[in-house]
Amino acid sequence: MRHGFFAIAMLVSICCRAAETNSQLMLWYERPAVKWTEALPIGNGRIGAMIFGGTTREHLQLNEGTLWAGGPYDPNNTNALAALPEVRRLVFAGEYDAAGKLIGEKMMADPLRQMPYQTLGDLFLDFPTNAAVENYRRDLNLDDAVASVSYTANGVRFNREIFASAPDQAIVIRLTADQPGQIAFKLGLTTPQSASVYIQNSNTMAMIGENAEARGIKGALKFQAAVQVLAQNGRVTAEARTISVTNADSVTLLVAAATSYNNYHDVSGHPRDIVKKRIAVAAKRSFAELLAAHVADYQKLFHRVELNLGGSDAMQLPTDQRIAHFSEGKDPQLAAL
Repeated sequence: MRHGFFAIAMLVSICCRAAETNSQLMLWYERPAVKWTEALPIGNGRIGAMIFGGTTREHLQLNEGTLWAGGPYDPNNTNALAALPEVRRLVFAGEYDAAGKLIGEKMMADPLRQMPYQTLGDLFLDFPTNAAVENYRRDLNLDDAVASVSYTANGVRFNREIFASAPDQAIVIRLTADQPGQIAFKLGLTTPQSASVYIQNSNTMAMIGENAEARGIKGALKFQAAVQVLAQNGRVTAEARTISVTNADSVTLLVAAATSYNNYHDVSGHPRDIVKKRIAVAAKRSFAELLAAHVADYQKLFHRVELNLGGSDAMQLPTDQRIAHFSEGKDPQLAAL
């Protein structure tokens, strides 16, 4: 009875979402991403992720919009005003190369280049099976900004839905199966930044750190990220730097992140408090409520414009195959996509 209920519930959920979205606005692939450039992006303007869609290991590379290297600084070159008369003399004398060299040495910003953007880190889900996978699909629907991964292994159909919510300021990951008790994985966080990963409580992993120095400007930002695991049935256990889920019917992961950035000259914010609040607020809502709020917020903007360049049979192919054959001129809808 329980098995039948889960199969029906999953089918209804998938069918309802498919009916509400535009299948023509879909990027989809028949295999997981291998390179970063093959991963599918989600984001809400502040936090985002690149989704690889693996079956033995899911990988989300995470970003936070204010996490740059360095800290507040004044790039004005204090030698510029004193050098200006000589630069003018050289220009009027026609000695343009010499003027350009002096400008470069004495008048340009210091440092000359802006601070580089930094990755927040990586979220990994390791699954405890190497079973053969069938009917694999990885996609991103531009109509509702939800990425999905689905496949069959050991006779069980697994599904993931992932989106970056602007209303709730969190990345939401939902793992389900068409049979009860089938969701199992180990969760971990890593980062190339100077940071510590720790277990915050029995179902939450957190990462706290500082940004890097760049071009002579010391790192001044603090950042925090956290992942909360909300499982239906099954067991959630935490140890060292890992959270394990076993025998769950479904799992929702809530990912939040923030830095101490307030504005370009103030980095005294409290990212830990921000992340804690965002996780707590999102955790009070069901997955259906989180998804509905995300889709309504996104489509309010996305549905303002529609572009139709005509369709063809090529629309039935995976996106990478469509790109490979686009020069043949038989796929106008790919340009719209």
